[in-house]
Amino acid sequence: MAESPQKVQSELQKGSVSFINGNSRFIELFKLTPTPVFLLGFLPPLSGAILSIAIALIFHNAEISNYNWQCGRARFPSLSRIINLPLERTIWQILIFSHIPIRVLEVFAGFIRFRRLFNVNIENQKSKRFYEFCRYIYLFVGLGEIFFLGALSIIGERENIKIHVIMFYLFGFCGIIFFISTTYCHRQSLYYIKPYGILSYRLKMFFMCCYIAAMPILVTAFLLYWKKCITLGYDIFAICEYLGVLFNIGFHGVTYFDVKDRLVLSIRMVEPLESSSTHEEEEETSS
Repeated sequence: MAESPQKVQSELQKGSVSFINGNSRFIELFKLTPTPVFLLGFLPPLSGAILSIAIALIFHNAEISNYNWQCGRARFPSLSRIINLPLERTIWQILIFSHIPIRVLEVFAGFIRFRRLFNVNIENQKSKRFYEFCRYIYLFVGLGEIFFLGALSIIGERENIKIHVIMFYLFGFCGIIFFISTTYCHRQSLYYIKPYGILSYRLKMFFMCCYIAAMPILVTAFLLYWKKCITLGYDIFAICEYLGVLFNIGFHGVTYFDVKDRLVLSIRMVEPLESSSTHEEEEETSS
């Protein structure tokens, strides 16, 4: 039997019914802001890096500092060497792999929202096609960055140092392309509006430029150590690696401004709602 309009209106006022559309009513089961989802994707890698480095420096300093390799002593430990230690490796892997499902969800959500939020005021067809191209680049290299991060976390120095190094540089390459495509799509979309859009864009530019600037120095320093046995090269490489991790996490952290006060995850149940005319006919029949 149909419910009276008075009862439906009462439920609407109480907030138990989100809204009515045609002959259906949508009852909200729960609502979730994007902040918890963002934190689940942002905090684990940040915590993994901080905890691994802190534990290594406090408890295993002798194993990671001033160690002798084929080209002489290296004073600063690389992150790869830190996460190669048993305890630090376990912490790193648990936190990294726990955030991967959220990161994959974020990449797909961003891919879809970039399509919906394209700035319609841009009429140039070449710009539209290039935007669409960057949107797909964002998707594929974003997934690639996540994949290679997982791969280098599994295949460490002790498993296969050559493959680990390859995964590391592929991760860095995907990161650079992902940052560029994300920043471009952000600038050409409705994300680039006040109050947070312009701030987000500027922070993206800052972290992206710092990350890109650090990569050539990192690669050059690594080659100078392994090819020319210049011991200072490895120290510079390690410092650039620390900075690269910081810039990478910082860039992904800027996503907070893209979702703050803009997204709400709402789970609703849909029920059929008979029209008021049907209800009136039933009342006349019963009388």
